[in-house]
Amino acid sequence: MLRPTPLALLLLAAAACGDAPAPGGEAGSSSEPASSGEPTSTTVPTTTQADASSGEPGSGDGSGDGSTGAPACDPDALALVLRDFIPKDSARLDQQLAPCSEDRWYFAAPSESTVEITLRRKTGGVLSAAVAYPDEPTAQVWSAALLPPIVSDAGEQSAIFPVPRSGEFAVHVRSDAIDAAASYDLEVHCILGCERETTRFPILLVHGWTGFENIGPLTYFYNVADMLSELGYPYTVAVLDPYNSTDVRSGQLAVQLDEALALWRARKVDLLGHSQGGIDSRAVVSSLGYGDRVSAVMTIASPHLGTYITDLALGLAPGAVEEVVGALLNFLGAVTAQQKSDALASFYSLSEQHMQEEFNPQNPDDPRVQYISYTGRTCDAVAFLNPDNHCQDLVDPLIGWSYALLQQARGDNDGLVTVESGKWGEYRGEMIADHIDEVGQILGITDPKFDHLAFYRDRARELAQAQH
Repeated sequence: MLRPTPLALLLLAAAACGDAPAPGGEAGSSSEPASSGEPTSTTVPTTTQADASSGEPGSGDGSGDGSTGAPACDPDALALVLRDFIPKDSARLDQQLAPCSEDRWYFAAPSESTVEITLRRKTGGVLSAAVAYPDEPTAQVWSAALLPPIVSDAGEQSAIFPVPRSGEFAVHVRSDAIDAAASYDLEVHCILGCERETTRFPILLVHGWTGFENIGPLTYFYNVADMLSELGYPYTVAVLDPYNSTDVRSGQLAVQLDEALALWRARKVDLLGHSQGGIDSRAVVSSLGYGDRVSAVMTIASPHLGTYITDLALGLAPGAVEEVVGALLNFLGAVTAQQKSDALASFYSLSEQHMQEEFNPQNPDDPRVQYISYTGRTCDAVAFLNPDNHCQDLVDPLIGWSYALLQQARGDNDGLVTVESGKWGEYRGEMIADHIDEVGQILGITDPKFDHLAFYRDRARELAQAQH
């Protein structure tokens, strides 16, 4: 047998000691995480060689790529995991952060308040949390955070957050050991200004018919906006044509909805519409495709099945057309030819024929949106004095004529909309109010048994309680 020469032995030894391939150089050495399609920031440092003694997957034991300990995750494409809403003064304990991912939580707080946010690492690498506006692009969250990152290595770390505006905020949580699982606690507690209130999303007040005495678009909901502001709620008042078709008004509402989202740095709004404003709100969601930007539609005495009064005015139902048209135009204050034309377009949009045969079939409810409704009920003097009617509101003389027509033809109503027509989605009950009282008109003078400011305060609280 031939023996290897000393030179051959030397050459074999040199080959065995050659340089190893660079990390990730061999096929299959890395894997892409499941991504939400939104890139994430790399402001928080990432670990490429974690403590091998931890024994956790991907933490330096070679499990990152099967041999080298390099991370299996792309730090620029972490999966964004949408987590829960954290109610006021509550915590989420023992939460699991998956490898290659970043968690996103939400909480709401009112302006002129201060909250404390606490992050407590339980297992895994060093954890960081960032607070941002909810509309902030994911790639910019860490660089545009409203606070310096809260960093938890061992034990809990807290930050004091003076709330810059009412509404929802996002909290992002990630680990420096991105290829390893982790667990943590996250808490949000109010410490100052805790008596103030807010919804998650701004409330967009949407008016109905306007133009009658002392009511214009900016004062339609009498003093309601001031009341909401004093309590802490985010709100915007829509300014639509005083009377026009739902197609026209809903297009105007869509523009102002977009403006409200930008103004409040919000992901969604809550639409609260009175009369035609509720129909416009439904059209924005269904016809114009805003279901992803609306959390709730709350309608107040909106004619979801139409109102017989407009059918009479348009000759769609037998009756005295000219008298009813004249009474409605006088009520609305429409005096010019253009105003009368726009008012007639509005009448058709709210007619029983249009609502039941066209609008409702073409505008099904969006399953992503909660629909809530309230109606009003009033009486004339005769019915008011009869205890068997259980009616506690006396109709305003301005709409006494329409109340009588509706009562005879369709039943209980608020002077312009019947109780049955006002029901949509989750029906929550009757107001002791006619159609004018429902928005605190005229000049805040309503039936003594109906406090319109308390009514709208409770509706805001109702939306907040339901996490809208």
